[in-house]
Amino acid sequence: MDTSKRWLSALVPGLENVSDKDYTDAMTLSGTKVENYKRLDKNLENIVVGEIVSIEKHPDADKLKICQVNIGTETTQIVTGATNVEVGQLVPVVLSGGKVAAAHGDPNTYEDGIKIKKGKLRGIESNGMMCGIEELGASRDQYSEAPEDGIYVFNCPGSVRDARPGDDAVEKLGLRDTITEYEITNNRVDCYSVLGVAREAAATFNLKFVPPVIPETGNNEDVNDYIKVTVKDADLCSRYVSRAIKNIKIAPSPLWMQDRLIASGIRPINNIVDITNFVMLEYGQPLHAFDINQVKGGKIIVENAKDGEVFTTLDGTKRTLTDDMLLIKDAERGIAIAGVMGGLNSEIEEDTKTIIVESANFAGSSVRTTSKKLGLRTEASARFEKGIDPNLCEAAADRVCRLIELTGAGKVCKGSVDNYPVPEEANTIGIRVNRINRVLGIELERQ
Repeated sequence: MDTSKRWLSALVPGLENVSDKDYTDAMTLSGTKVENYKRLDKNLENIVVGEIVSIEKHPDADKLKICQVNIGTETTQIVTGATNVEVGQLVPVVLSGGKVAAAHGDPNTYEDGIKIKKGKLRGIESNGMMCGIEELGASRDQYSEAPEDGIYVFNCPGSVRDARPGDDAVEKLGLRDTITEYEITNNRVDCYSVLGVAREAAATFNLKFVPPVIPETGNNEDVNDYIKVTVKDADLCSRYVSRAIKNIKIAPSPLWMQDRLIASGIRPINNIVDITNFVMLEYGQPLHAFDINQVKGGKIIVENAKDGEVFTTLDGTKRTLTDDMLLIKDAERGIAIAGVMGGLNSEIEEDTKTIIVESANFAGSSVRTTSKKLGLRTEASARFEKGIDPNLCEAAADRVCRLIELTGAGKVCKGSVDNYPVPEEANTIGIRVNRINRVLGIELERQ
């Protein structure tokens, strides 16, 4: 389990003032063991946004170009071999005396970074270097807009990163952050979420925990007019919550959301997919969204697959199922492997207009068996395997709907289809104050 320090600080104000070392030590001592942490901006020094204002060929090297770059305070000259440079581009520029994290993505240089000095390339002065995403210690796995080979461009098609010459390029890329990795044991599945870790951090540092507020969402249309849900095995699916959202507008998700996903190791895709992934990380409750036009008959049926049934998952792989695997079906066919991965036949596409959001609770043992047999482990299956509180389903679904409304991505229909035959209630645990004091060697008062 990894968390972003910036994300945690939004939930626990004041946490941003705690040093990485102090945070690591205190969290481990209070019971949330930290394995390690990494500063995303380690070895990134003196890197600004520059605008390429002119380009000319190098007189003595066919593969080199001489660029005049506006860095906000002045225009400086940089010689580059990048093939994707164009006038008007906004690019990260490391100035003379600054550092980058790696030499062309070479992991062997990550520890100490690379110092950039003013010099000459084939006799022409160069006052710095324009950077590719790998040289900044990141990768195309997260920054999908970055070119396969060449410098990173802030104002490339599809980018939502607003930048101006002279801006802190590292900040604009969301790299002023610390990623902390925890060892989460199976008895602390509540910490397999950002909210769970934030709650522990607030208690550890005596700070206020400020979880998101989720007001009621929905228009006057009834979700029951869109979808019907049948669960045929309540032992394997204890709860299934479904909500409908129409007038979907597929677009890039907001920058703040993309940065939090990237920091958590998840590549942004589009606003709908990103919101479901974001809430999964936030609440620890996996979710899935179906295109309602691909849900035949407007029905969701949760039942076991047929032995030998072939199903194509979102990654395009055909998988042969067995009759002990739980499948999400519509009126005609399977559309998702419960708790593991959705199907290619019902994925969100550019022309999707109405979606069904699934927030369900599947038995950890069933998901673990299915995942192992298929050789397919996902962020969702990793969480279900540990056993998730079914009472999270409704809150997570509502949070997805709230974020869709906030980002203008769609209109939420009123209410939810909630199949929860045996609600799980909190247990009351009796304690004896005298015994607690005797065992722990402390003096707590009853109140």
